[in-house]
Amino acid sequence: MGIPRPTRIVRALPLLRKHSGGAPGNGGGGRSVHRNDWVRSAPATLVRSTLQRVLMTPVLRSQLSIHVHNVEALDRLGTAAVLVANHSSHLDAPVILEALGARRRRRVAIAAAADYFFDVWWRAAPSGLVIGTYPLERRGGRGSNPSAQLLADGWSLVIFAEGGRSYTGEMRPFKKGAAYLALEAGVPVVPIALRGTFEAMPPRRNWPVPGRPAVHVTFGEPLHGREGERAGDFTPRIEEAVAKLLANS
Repeated sequence: MGIPRPTRIVRALPLLRKHSGGAPGNGGGGRSVHRNDWVRSAPATLVRSTLQRVLMTPVLRSQLSIHVHNVEALDRLGTAAVLVANHSSHLDAPVILEALGARRRRRVAIAAAADYFFDVWWRAAPSGLVIGTYPLERRGGRGSNPSAQLLADGWSLVIFAEGGRSYTGEMRPFKKGAAYLALEAGVPVVPIALRGTFEAMPPRRNWPVPGRPAVHVTFGEPLHGREGERAGDFTPRIEEAVAKLLANS
């Protein structure tokens, strides 16, 4: 099967729509956010799979020594899930995708800060097309929620529950959004521990350090919300699971 012609991709998208409003994941606070729903169309998904195979994988493997642990836990789910990881480097999202492998990452969307990655089209378009990002409003708010819609459509989400990168490499307290989404959608949470990405490419670096540093990606067993459990109670369980994976990785 060949790569779709660019004209087919353009016809498949409401091109780089700009939205304003106060919705989580929709770019609230009156700012304009460049939505990129088109990147989950069938033609764009095929292009993304090709770009990841011929570009992302070779670059990552040439610069890092990536070790993946227990990714098979995802194969037992049979449903979409919220994948929650610690976050300390711009390497984190592509490394998770590489650890998932081509088949598992095909219907995975990565939550990215609406106020940083989606304020201008030239960040929103390539980040969505290459790694499948969608806008998540870090300040919260009410309104339509693309995260919930993606889960309902069968897409798994990668969410960095700290709300931003750690600038020390130490994991920060988790926010409640990921737990809330999982509880509302009735899907499991899969904890992920990322070890070594901070050392490989800490904040303010734009390329990994030389020497192919080791990076470990450890997937935990799925966590399910308990009957009557609230996001404020589920969040500490998720945070503890990620912390334990980190300690043992």
